[in-house]
Amino acid sequence: MDIAYVEKTYSKWSNIYDLFWGKLLHPGQKAAIEIMDIQPGDRILEVGVGTGLSLPLYPDNCQVVGIDLSAEMLKKAQKKIEKHQLDNVVLEKMDAGNMDFEDNSFDTVIAAHVVSVVPDPVKVVLEMKRVCKKGGKLLFLNHFKSQNRILAKFEELISPLCDKIGFKTDLDVEKLMTITNLKINYRRKINLFNYWQLVQCVNQK
Repeated sequence: MDIAYVEKTYSKWSNIYDLFWGKLLHPGQKAAIEIMDIQPGDRILEVGVGTGLSLPLYPDNCQVVGIDLSAEMLKKAQKKIEKHQLDNVVLEKMDAGNMDFEDNSFDTVIAAHVVSVVPDPVKVVLEMKRVCKKGGKLLFLNHFKSQNRILAKFEELISPLCDKIGFKTDLDVEKLMTITNLKINYRRKINLFNYWQLVQCVNQK
C-alpha cells in the first residue's frame, strides 16, 4: 500500500463506513476515550479521524484535532461537527506519517483503526510520539496479529487479500512497540469477538 492507494480506498469507503462499522466499533471508541482521563483544557489529537464517529463522545472541556488523509471522510466528519455543535473540534487533511504540528503539541494522541492501514506504521507511531508531550498518553485501537499460532498463520495467509481492501491483518504490536521504544501500560481486548485491542502507552520520548 502507498499513500495514494490508501486515500483512494478510504474515499470509496466514506459513503458506507458508518453503516458498516458504526455500531461495531462504538464500544472500543467509547472505552478509549474513557481511559484517556481527559482534563479540562487538554489537547487531543485523533489520527485517522475518518467520518468522525468518535467525535460526539469527547467532553466539551477539551480541544480535539482530527486529521485524516481522505477529504471525503473529512466531509462526513464535518457534518457530525455541525450536527452536534462540536465547537471544540477542528479537522485537517494531513498525512499521519508526516504531520504539520510542532513537537509536544498534544496531551493525548490516539490512532483508532489506523496503524494497520498505513504504508509505514513505524513512521506514524514515531510521528505520534513527536507531537505528544512527554508524559502524555498514546493510544492505539486496532486489530493486531493474534498471539495464537494457528490464527496468526491464517492472518499471514490472508494479509495480501486484506491489503487490497485497505488494511493489514498481521501487524505485530509487540514488534511495533519495541521498534518505536514504547512500553504498553494498559491493554484490553475489545469490540466484537474481542478481535480488536485497546493499547495505551505513556510517552517517555
